[in-house]
Amino acid sequence: MLAGAGQAQERPYVALPSPVSATCPEGLCQPGALASFFRALQQPGRIVRIVQFGDSHTAGGDIEASLLWRLKGRFEGREIIMDAHGRVGATLNAMAATEPLPGPDGTPDLVVIAYGTNEGFDELLDPAAYEALLRDKIDRVRRAAPGASILILGAPEAMRGDGGGTCPGDTEQRWKAPAMLSVVRDVQHRVAASTGVAFWDWKGRMGGDCSAFALTLGDAPLMRGDHVHFTRAGGDWIGALLFADLMTAYDRRGF
Repeated sequence: MLAGAGQAQERPYVALPSPVSATCPEGLCQPGALASFFRALQQPGRIVRIVQFGDSHTAGGDIEASLLWRLKGRFEGREIIMDAHGRVGATLNAMAATEPLPGPDGTPDLVVIAYGTNEGFDELLDPAAYEALLRDKIDRVRRAAPGASILILGAPEAMRGDGGGTCPGDTEQRWKAPAMLSVVRDVQHRVAASTGVAFWDWKGRMGGDCSAFALTLGDAPLMRGDHVHFTRAGGDWIGALLFADLMTAYDRRGF
């Protein structure tokens, strides 16, 4: 039967992309570092606390809301609290100005460190100083919340539009990732491995090189035109990918 003029037309379902990480198996490196967080999720009646520190991606709230909603759906009956400290333009230095651990809701079970984009756009960044700062922040978390798991979200793919781009479909050759962004990501990956904390390959799960350009395309783009920030749908998509990778690691541990 044909739909009447006043009836809404159904749009066909289109699956969102789920790129494979070439850096971390199933998106996560050192998933065993999340054992204490996974044990907390396993315990009925226990309050599970997550604290995230980050930049505008955290401040926007869409990614955290997506992750929290899915966690609550998977672990029905658990009280899961997420306390997100995000600020537009923030770098890792901003952690010193945030609320100390433990916070008002008690000691966290998971601390997420989600910086790196703004450092990647800083052409004068000193990689050695950045590495020392990241190690110091991990030590600070461990001293303040010794039982908490720590997860670093590797810096996502992002681009600036000042020319020199080589992405397929970018006919103006406008968009390219800042060179320092890959340096920041490499430092995060190496520090996570050497300190025994979990690392999520955000760039890889976005689709790798040029994904910040590709995700701006189409009728329902997942990234905004600035090629840095996600749309609301994109934030929900990223949160769903992070949830899926966390649950893959959780299930592999046999909980």
